[in-house]
Amino acid sequence: MADEWELPDTVETQSIERLGGGFAWESAVHDCNIKMVYMDQAESGAVSFNLELTNAAGKTLKERLWIKSGNVKGNKTYYTKDGKNYPLPGYSVADSLCIAATGNHLKTCMETVEKKAVQVYDSKEGKEVQKTRPVVMSLIGKAVKVAVHNITEDKRKKNDATGDYEPTGETRTINECKFFGNMDGKTAEEISSGADATFFDKWAEKNTGVTIDKTSKNAGQASAAAIMGGGTNSAKPASTMFDK
Repeated sequence: MADEWELPDTVETQSIERLGGGFAWESAVHDCNIKMVYMDQAESGAVSFNLELTNAAGKTLKERLWIKSGNVKGNKTYYTKDGKNYPLPGYSVADSLCIAATGNHLKTCMETVEKKAVQVYDSKEGKEVQKTRPVVMSLIGKAVKVAVHNITEDKRKKNDATGDYEPTGETRTINECKFFGNMDGKTAEEISSGADATFFDKWAEKNTGVTIDKTSKNAGQASAAAIMGGGTNSAKPASTMFDK
């Protein structure tokens, strides 16, 4: 199963640590504990890595990282641009969490998956319900640091005719995990390279209290949906970890 989550050798090394320019957590570096990490799968076949973090103030942050693309894009952990392969953005952030919490890459942490009952949001019922999902046991209860941004983005609604999620004209503010590190203050990249712990301080100096505008009026980069291949293709995905 681990090989399924390993990036191929042709994937470019890509840093997710950039200074860059729920709202429950302000943009800052936070000390937190990993309360839950479970896997889920969209109708498109894309696989998500779902986090629930708690900070010292007892506040909870939930984040969904897309670590495998949908059926349309081949159910891959990477995407191709200009003839080169790059890890999916969500895969990179999930990998940084694994390194920060355990010293191991996502591939190794996925060897500790066990099916457990977890609370999952059900769009049809409009609330969280208990469902069985693969849980990454090696991450549960670990303490990590996380760089968190407030993001303003478009609210989206599914177009029943196309199956795509389109802007509604309204906006919302969410939290987004940018990268993780250990409690000694080293980012995952600094842990892997043996570098000194400096990046969290630089990132915090530039980003604490800053909100990033990702609404359509500031569009310019390829959307996550385009990278993920989030269409309505209902063919069976390559992954079987969600089979009943």
